[in-house]
Amino acid sequence: MPQLRIHFTDRDIAHTGLKLETDLTWETVSSTQVLRHGNGDLSFGPWRRHVRELAVHDPDLRMALHTVMTAAPHWPDDLATAAFRQLRQALRVYRRRVIEPHLPIIEAGLCTDAAARIHEYLQCGPEGLLSTLGTATRWHPPVLSVDHPHDRDLHLGGRGLTLIPCYFALRHLVAPAGPVLVFPIRTESRLLAGGRAGGGQLTALLGATRASILRSVVGGSTTTRLARLVGVAPATVSHHTGVLREAGLIATEREDNFARHLITPLGLRVLAAGR
Repeated sequence: MPQLRIHFTDRDIAHTGLKLETDLTWETVSSTQVLRHGNGDLSFGPWRRHVRELAVHDPDLRMALHTVMTAAPHWPDDLATAAFRQLRQALRVYRRRVIEPHLPIIEAGLCTDAAARIHEYLQCGPEGLLSTLGTATRWHPPVLSVDHPHDRDLHLGGRGLTLIPCYFALRHLVAPAGPVLVFPIRTESRLLAGGRAGGGQLTALLGATRASILRSVVGGSTTTRLARLVGVAPATVSHHTGVLREAGLIATEREDNFARHLITPLGLRVLAAGR
């Protein structure tokens, strides 16, 4: 299969990082591919059905879908800003109707997926991240190979690479301007995010406070932030994080005067089972 070979220098590796904020532009672009390719990841099924049901009763959405889907095959890998200008109104309708209402699940999926990658970054630095981007990529220092429609080379020239996890991505996308590499999150991260609405079993197992803390450390969190999110005193958070840590559900990184708590793979499996 053709490959894009991304060449790194030491400076590029030092300037490579993971974007943790949701990128609505890439989510919008990638979601159109999910609609076009019905044979994609099964975890997208409920969202596809939801979009079809909405379109039946929403003529504005039907028109926006027609416009966006007609243009989607012609968008090149560099995001086609000219196409976006022509499609601005259709994209606004599309995003407002079918992406923004789904944001809580999108963000939960991204946070879940980021947890393991944060561990890799803390332990191995940027090179740890480059080795966890999925089967379509191979990291053989100093080159990252990515399955791609065209065989080509990209030399970063000291700029580094921004890694953007994408909930709706079906494949890896590269934008040389930036430069950025957009990659799909794991299927289990989407499935876990889709089950977040429940949680009664998890609460029964751990108790309400510990269950809330476990959900809140998916993307990493300090004791002070957890106290604010959960609504208890920092001392109470410290007690519960100690119990969760002893159970192997979270890990704690200590630096100077603060502690950063991160969910472990076991903790993710407990969250998934508790949905």
